[in-house]
Amino acid sequence: MRLTHLSSLLLGTCLLSACGGSNNDSDTPTDGGTPPPTSFDHSVVGTVVYQGAVAGAEVCVDLNQNASCDSDEPSAIADAEGKYQIDWSSDIEMPVYELVANWQQAAEASSKPALLKAAFRADALNVNASKSDSNQGVISMEGVGKLVALQEHGGEINPMTHLEYQRVARMRAAGTTSLDIVTQRGLLAALLLTIYDRDGNPYKLSAEQSLAPEFIDTYRLHRHLEALIGEQLSDVLTVDDIMSITRDQLKTLVEESGMSTEDYLASDPMAVRFLVNNALIAEEYIETPIDAKIMSDADWQVINNHFLEDDQLHSNFTLAPATLRSLFTLTYGTPDLTFVGSIVEGKVNGRVFDDRDGTDTPEECWNKELKHWVIEGDKDYQPPEIKYENNTLQTVYSGTSVPITIEFTKYSGTGEEWQAILSTTPPALKLAELNWPSQVYRYRGKQADDVMCRVRGEFATWPMPSHQDPELLTTADVARLFWPAFYPDDVVVDEENKTIKLNITGEITTYQWSLSTSPSDEPVLRLKQIDLPAAYAEFVSVDNYLIQGDKLIEVSIYEATDYSGKLGDYLSISFDGNEDNFNQRFYKHLEAIVKGQ
Repeated sequence: MRLTHLSSLLLGTCLLSACGGSNNDSDTPTDGGTPPPTSFDHSVVGTVVYQGAVAGAEVCVDLNQNASCDSDEPSAIADAEGKYQIDWSSDIEMPVYELVANWQQAAEASSKPALLKAAFRADALNVNASKSDSNQGVISMEGVGKLVALQEHGGEINPMTHLEYQRVARMRAAGTTSLDIVTQRGLLAALLLTIYDRDGNPYKLSAEQSLAPEFIDTYRLHRHLEALIGEQLSDVLTVDDIMSITRDQLKTLVEESGMSTEDYLASDPMAVRFLVNNALIAEEYIETPIDAKIMSDADWQVINNHFLEDDQLHSNFTLAPATLRSLFTLTYGTPDLTFVGSIVEGKVNGRVFDDRDGTDTPEECWNKELKHWVIEGDKDYQPPEIKYENNTLQTVYSGTSVPITIEFTKYSGTGEEWQAILSTTPPALKLAELNWPSQVYRYRGKQADDVMCRVRGEFATWPMPSHQDPELLTTADVARLFWPAFYPDDVVVDEENKTIKLNITGEITTYQWSLSTSPSDEPVLRLKQIDLPAAYAEFVSVDNYLIQGDKLIEVSIYEATDYSGKLGDYLSISFDGNEDNFNQRFYKHLEAIVKGQ
């Protein structure tokens, strides 16, 4: 545990010394002939604070220390400013107690993330970890608020005293010695001062301080980490140590999200899981992340075998949104076997495309750094090693240095989250009826820049007009270049809008051309059909022709793409196709649906 930096922050012994107790001076000698008193008067004065003063809270002196207010225990009601005073008499001169405040309010909408499961070091694991009252939230699902404070805080009852009580309750349950508890409380006080950026007594919190947005957001982050880590580790202060280390990074994540802290945490963001997991590993609390949502080495091996390697068993399924007729593709064996289909008016159509004969012509792509065309395996080109970080794979587009980032979301094949996703897919595909592999990996890709490629050695060319100047190209030039057999009789040229209307089959087809700059910084003529329905307009392919001197070369330009954009509506998944012969079962499932219709 990283606590050496806390030594300078430890509080004085006055913080940990008793501040409550009897109002009588027990050291005052009594008259030898007077019997000792049989009743002692006691008083506790304090304030209840939780996101402001808690008016109307019932506060009791918890004499039996069961974290509840029993009917025979002294109590009082807090006033409008959260202040209370409890006076009582007992036959004990210096009673030991805790303070409990209860009140009723509207239930809070709080994030309840699943525990972060990890490969803990055997000596760090809390073998008795279980869900206990010491780790419950301040406000219950029924809207009942409860705060507890140890006796030493002179009547102060607030979120900080409650957090300390939870840690002490765990230590007591574990049989920690009184001396060790005192030491751990000192360390906790120092950690709280660091986490909440405060001076003095961390357990003295005013109503105004508890309402400060900075305090509320920090407290929410703190509780979120507590929900993630829970009581799985024997070190009671693990959550607080990790919070002190990651606080600034957590706040940066919230800021970058553009959301409130509450809304951000309610989404159970993976970025927080990654940060906490990595901090636990760095501080040697855990060895290897195996959280249900975090990719492990075994998961990456599945991706390598079924998603990346060309000579392995490909297992990928992509489903387009309904606006694109729910077009779907399934690779269920070699990369050359693909089942392609779509849904039209509720009917599933599909067939297998078999490219095992090698009809796919290899492409070479323009490499900006090398300034020439590169094909995979080129001796001049050394691709960078694939990087795996958290749930993200980082590589480059083949033959180039253009970064490709693929983000994976891992689902249990029988889990509720995956079943919820399946419930949104077209009923006609009956995907929910499949017995899915144990893990399913949804992926979304991001390509940083445009990539330009051409067919290796067999690319098509066209001659430029005699002026050989891209800036002097006219719409008539373009029509004459690409439709010489129909120009000018079956072509309508609109120079102002750069459009060409063709009447070849009795139906008018409209194209528009434009000039742009290619990744090689050379001009490109782009030709696109523009009279398609609006739903298809964004996805229609563009024909690209690189202009080099006296000729145009047909090229493909793969535009920069962000998975948060138009690809976000796609369902793209990979899986272990070998598991229970799932590839063949998936293929047979789709084939049966098509044949059945």
